[in-house]
Amino acid sequence: MDIFIDGPAGKIDVRHKNLEAGRPLVILCQGANLSGQLGYDFQFDGRSDHSMMDALVARGFAVVTFAVRGYRKSGLSHDPLDVGTEQAIEDLTAVFDWAKDQGFAQPHLLGWSWGGRIVGHFAARHPERVGRLVLMDAALGGGNTIPFTEDSPWWLNTYDYFFNKLEDEFTELAAREALARQAEDGELKAPNGIRVENERGSVQVDATALRNPTLMLYGHAAAKQDYMQGGAVREDFFRKLPLEDKALVIVPGGGDYAHLQHPRQRIFTVIADFLTV
Repeated sequence: MDIFIDGPAGKIDVRHKNLEAGRPLVILCQGANLSGQLGYDFQFDGRSDHSMMDALVARGFAVVTFAVRGYRKSGLSHDPLDVGTEQAIEDLTAVFDWAKDQGFAQPHLLGWSWGGRIVGHFAARHPERVGRLVLMDAALGGGNTIPFTEDSPWWLNTYDYFFNKLEDEFTELAAREALARQAEDGELKAPNGIRVENERGSVQVDATALRNPTLMLYGHAAAKQDYMQGGAVREDFFRKLPLEDKALVIVPGGGDYAHLQHPRQRIFTVIADFLTV
């Protein structure tokens, strides 16, 4: 079901499935270009086998995702160049508050790419609000600054960009075509604030501050870009986690969008198994 909830910068576009009392809830946080709705509930030609939301529902979870301010249909009351990690954390907090009002006091939390940075900082600040944490192909922040040369408030999610972004060796042709078409038709404009943040210098998630059981999950060909690599090698970040309940999983056959590529069912299973407690 698609709804709007109140957020600090306007209405937040939210999608939820299987939201029934007594079920464990998972909140899924988007990456830098695509909303949570398209990134986690991608479907085409009557096929739902690319939807992480549906895969988690099949395992008995309630699932919520949303679009950060300025993405998809979420409202934006200021410059899109100001939509960075802190603003996304504010929107995530609003989603957590709404979920609490629905009776879900301690949801599990997953973030993909930039979303990994968002949820990592949120969990470090509010461990009592989070159940288990999944950092999926997380852009954890820090490291070298990344030049932003376009000088435009909006990133254009064109067909060509996403068709080429989903590597052909890892992705079936029909999925590449469908995702690229849906991105251009439904989410053409995305705020460029995250690119401004990466140029100025992002704040790395502090591994030593995380207190929730944590899964780090990557496609084997992911994190080639500088902004993805951040300030810490993922194995080093993993070792610094002060946790007994943690896992680092590298899945073959995928890149930065591995959960939409050939190994997606394996990824869905790894996530669901980790969240099943």
